[in-house]
Amino acid sequence: NLRERRKASEQTEENNSEKTAEQKEEDDNDTYNCCSTVDMDKDLVDWRKPLAWQVGHLGEKYDAWVHQPVDRPIRLFGNPLLEAGTKTSWYWVPVVWLPIVLYYSWYCYTTLAKGTTRLELTSDFSIPIHKYLFPLLFLMGWFLWSFIEYCIHRFVFHMKPPAHNYYLITIHFLLHGQHHKSPFDGARLVFPPGLASLVVGSFYLILLSTLPQILGTSVFVGGLCGYVVYDMIHYYLHYGSPKKGSYMYGLKAYHVKHHFEHQKAGFGITSTFWDHPFNTLIPDEKF
Repeated sequence: NLRERRKASEQTEENNSEKTAEQKEEDDNDTYNCCSTVDMDKDLVDWRKPLAWQVGHLGEKYDAWVHQPVDRPIRLFGNPLLEAGTKTSWYWVPVVWLPIVLYYSWYCYTTLAKGTTRLELTSDFSIPIHKYLFPLLFLMGWFLWSFIEYCIHRFVFHMKPPAHNYYLITIHFLLHGQHHKSPFDGARLVFPPGLASLVVGSFYLILLSTLPQILGTSVFVGGLCGYVVYDMIHYYLHYGSPKKGSYMYGLKAYHVKHHFEHQKAGFGITSTFWDHPFNTLIPDEKF
């Protein structure tokens, strides 16, 4: 009996030790703990008023302030309609864009299936484009989007606006600064369709100006699908709970490091692929 009691006691201590380690790991992974609280009286801006027109006055203090994340919603504008236009529920992204992806995928495949599409290399030489090339063109568009995703995130969203330029600071805050200041504002984790349509439309026009119509559209629809996946993954990285050891778990840990430790690196969202050749991979991290 004494031997059994000792064994039971040791087992209990071991279980408690495991629970403590698991609890510590959960606490370490709880990104909400990384956010600071807002001192309403001492903060550099007045959180009781819309922030859009205040941040430009921060000047040299803006960059440090915007990278101190808080866990509270942001109000950008006083006008209710203008404010509502800056917020989007995550499900509107697939609702708006997936029907377009499906329609243009069907359109491109059926057009190529007619067997009349040819790529003219010279005035005397052209090659036929078979319908089975559509998946390749689609994946090319998706890959191209991944590069655009990286460039926009690094060179536009993470530009450092001049401290003396009120308007550039304000634009930066509206585009991406507010997301780093309040990374758990769920209404601003995906792009509003109206704003996204400007990028989508530009992408489409550039492709049509460089490729034949059906080829450009095939590449475009792959890129558009890549964008939808990007926005969904980004939302999930903030609010999802992926299984430890999974691909999404690694992405979530990587993105958390980007937000709370390495804001000048780790610009990949759906993958870390482009961080490697551009030397912006978060250093010495094991996820």
